[in-house]
Amino acid sequence: MLKTILCFFLIISFYTASISQEIEARLTADTNHLLIGEPVRLNLTVKSPNDYKINFPLFADTLGNFEIVELYEIDTIHSESGYYQLSKNIDITSFDEGTFIVPGIILTYEISSESDLRLIETESISLSYYTVEVDTSGTDFKDIKPPIEIPLSLEDLLPYFATILGVFAVYYAIIIIFGKKRTKQLNQIPKYDPKIPADLEALEALQRLEKENLWQTGHYKLYYSKLTDIIRIYVHRRYHLNAFEMTSGELIEELGRYESNQIALVDMNDILSISDLAKFAKYEPEQEENIASMKNAVQFINLTKVIELGADDTENKISGSGR
Repeated sequence: MLKTILCFFLIISFYTASISQEIEARLTADTNHLLIGEPVRLNLTVKSPNDYKINFPLFADTLGNFEIVELYEIDTIHSESGYYQLSKNIDITSFDEGTFIVPGIILTYEISSESDLRLIETESISLSYYTVEVDTSGTDFKDIKPPIEIPLSLEDLLPYFATILGVFAVYYAIIIIFGKKRTKQLNQIPKYDPKIPADLEALEALQRLEKENLWQTGHYKLYYSKLTDIIRIYVHRRYHLNAFEMTSGELIEELGRYESNQIALVDMNDILSISDLAKFAKYEPEQEENIASMKNAVQFINLTKVIELGADDTENKISGSGR
């Protein structure tokens, strides 16, 4: 019985030894003596048969008492003898003085013919960190040298010149672009016949627009563009305002300073509100809104037009709103 037990343990020992000889894990460092804060590169190497699957551990920010500076990718080298080798570099450092131990790294591996998970651990490494020795016995200390002044060369000044020129170029480009835009806006006002009174010309233009049947055929945006252009020309001539440079809100606000007829202002606000929706929000106004916009435009002109009265051979101009 005793012989049987001894034989069993001998077989187990032999099997374990054969396994340990088939796989090998090593941890080495490129140096063991360093200054505080100086990084050292560790090399973790595992050599195993091709049918072994090696699982490297997941490293955190530290390894024992050391800080991990950088982790590198795993390199694989295959050989013709049925083995392959995995290698991974790890840069670590320490900011404390003394001798510290890099603990052994534990890896797991699997054998394709077996289902259990096995472990293998590298040996630990001892690293010593030192500080720079300063001789304080002497009294002949020297002041820190001031910065050395080096004269600037043309090559050093070129980036500054280029920056200044770039700023001026952008500045003039903005002036030119906005100047052209301003000129374009001033030239936006369509031509009109100054011999025809502003109200008569606007009413005739509204009649022509109504006959085009634009909104009836689905051309809402074009309809309201032409409608607001007619109104803006009238406002430009009647109140001498740059109506084509103003937004709808600005135009209403400015009109309120010159026109006291609140019905006329409400008409204008309704026209511009629906027009903005049709032109910029792809809104399709209802039939009643399109008809009302035309009526509001006609009413706005009739309420605000200039009426000429003759008195003592002198023409006095007053507005239709009584101003």
